[in-house]
Amino acid sequence: IPGYLRLIAQGKMDEACKLIIAKAPFPGILGRVCTHPCETACKRGDVNQPIAICAAKRYAADKAGDLTGWMAQTAPDSGHKVAVIGAGPAGLTAAFYLRKKGHHVAVFEARPKPGGMLRYGIPYYRLPAEVLDKEIDQILSTGIALKTNQKLGVDFEIEQLKNDGFEAVFIAVGAQLSRKIELEGSGLPGVHWGVEFLAAVAEGAKVPVKDRVVVIGGGNVAVDVALTTLRLGAKSVSLACLESEAEMPANSWEVEQARDEGVKMLFSWGPARITANDGNVSG
Repeated sequence: IPGYLRLIAQGKMDEACKLIIAKAPFPGILGRVCTHPCETACKRGDVNQPIAICAAKRYAADKAGDLTGWMAQTAPDSGHKVAVIGAGPAGLTAAFYLRKKGHHVAVFEARPKPGGMLRYGIPYYRLPAEVLDKEIDQILSTGIALKTNQKLGVDFEIEQLKNDGFEAVFIAVGAQLSRKIELEGSGLPGVHWGVEFLAAVAEGAKVPVKDRVVVIGGGNVAVDVALTTLRLGAKSVSLACLESEAEMPANSWEVEQARDEGVKMLFSWGPARITANDGNVSG
């Protein structure tokens, strides 16, 4: 049993959080969005129920006090400089552990705020902004320099970083584009691609949503899009996917949430084309 579970049972949330952060610096975030496959494979489930690893991390993070003092403790100055390109989960994690080893670290982020797809890909109803900001601020409190609105190839080049004294560069720009399918009518107004749609909503853009919406896809992004359109005012949302319910790649509990909120599930259906009337989507 992980040592942090014993500390949680003893009510020592700060110490439990420190043990979790030693392995992954986002305990409150993981406690909300991790798909916890470890619980599916947990042998305790053969007896009664799997150990609730995910919920335990969330509980410890929510109950822990201010850890910035502990987070700021680093190894002695190494004299080395590292540049990290991308302030998403990979970039921030790399920056955190490099800084804890005493290296000087600067993170370059193309968007106005750090977080990457944690901020621009996961809806706020699943990951509240205040939780995200708290844990990112804890990481930055170690002494990491964050430079936002800095896009690789536009505002700076890797050679420029080397000239500025950075001895190593960690590139963590992520996978921020939807996997698109060849589909007639996909360029019509009112047709959105999942990842870009979620990012636009997270950025505060006014994304027009009609009363009736169909979401094509069976993964977690599709479910997030369906529930987001409901929160934007759609009156009827259907989700169509090629897979049967048992084969859907989305997590079963997310599918149940979508169903509970009124999303109509259309299993074993694939799109042939998107039809138009006067240049607008009609079916």
